[in-house]
Amino acid sequence: MYRKITIFLEYWKNSKHRKPLILQGARQVGKTYSVLEFGRTHYENTVYFNFDTNPKLKQTFDEDISPEYLVPILSHISSQTIVRETTLIVFDENKKIVPLYAAFCI
Repeated sequence: MYRKITIFLEYWKNSKHRKPLILQGARQVGKTYSVLEFGRTHYENTVYFNFDTNPKLKQTFDEDISPEYLVPILSHISSQTIVRETTLIVFDENKKIVPLYAAFCI
């Protein structure tokens, strides 16, 4: 299903100065579906983390929040290789994780 958000996500992906993207909106409208579908069609790998279904994930962000520290840990948690240029990392239900955005602003 092609949605308007797909055009926005393509623009974001092609931006030279891309930063982490936060999608906000009403519940149950397809935000997660759209992002995961975008990752499937536009990236070699998509790694999905849900803070509601994995509460211990929050502990990962209680210490060092630099990408150099986090990416290997997230790779281990997901059992997937995370490559900066070819992997889309999706954090779902992350409203309570304030340092999350700062961690990936590189």
